[in-house]
Amino acid sequence: MIARIIFWFRSMSPLLGTVFQLLYGMWRIGKYTPPFVSIFGGSRLKQTDYYALKAHELSQRLVNANISVLTGGGPGIMEAANCGIIYAPNGSAKSIGIGVRDLNEPTNICVQEYMRVNQFWARKWLLTRYSVAFIVFPGGFGTLDELSEVLTLIQTHKVAPTPLILVGTEYWKPFMEWCTNQAFHHGAIKKEELELLFVTDDLEEVFQHAVRTCAACKA
Repeated sequence: MIARIIFWFRSMSPLLGTVFQLLYGMWRIGKYTPPFVSIFGGSRLKQTDYYALKAHELSQRLVNANISVLTGGGPGIMEAANCGIIYAPNGSAKSIGIGVRDLNEPTNICVQEYMRVNQFWARKWLLTRYSVAFIVFPGGFGTLDELSEVLTLIQTHKVAPTPLILVGTEYWKPFMEWCTNQAFHHGAIKKEELELLFVTDDLEEVFQHAVRTCAACKA
């Protein structure tokens, strides 16, 4: 009997550890006043990249509007977003980074609040659970994974319909053409799901779209 208990505890310990991390993450994020916006984007983009500079400027504007920013806590777009916030005046809004262990990805130098979880699904759960809007900058497979994760959660009614703002019309043009000319044309996605995607190069549009969404959630 003791051997079975020990075996059960060992087999369950990774899951229990992840559950504890989720609860701890909920507590950490819960210390701050909503609303929250998640910013996704490539980890390999340099801080001098055009889109990294845009993420830096946008996050500063968001936190000045008392909107906290969630990121994956890594380099690239995530670091650019977090670094934009440290130059903003102190207030209730913060930048919160949620990393994943064993990813061999350095923690960025600017994140104000940082936590690390063991599993990708735990990180994505925390990034999607609290955000009322999602801003997606150019990135690679990881960014596409995060974008499709949110869209799938909306499609399966696991989260409420939420705007997804894609920054970079040229970058996202092939993706939007696939959504419109292939997926929608063949009935794989619905019109109301397609309308959740808002693509622009105008940072003012991105900011105002996020502010309107956050205001609507407060109402």
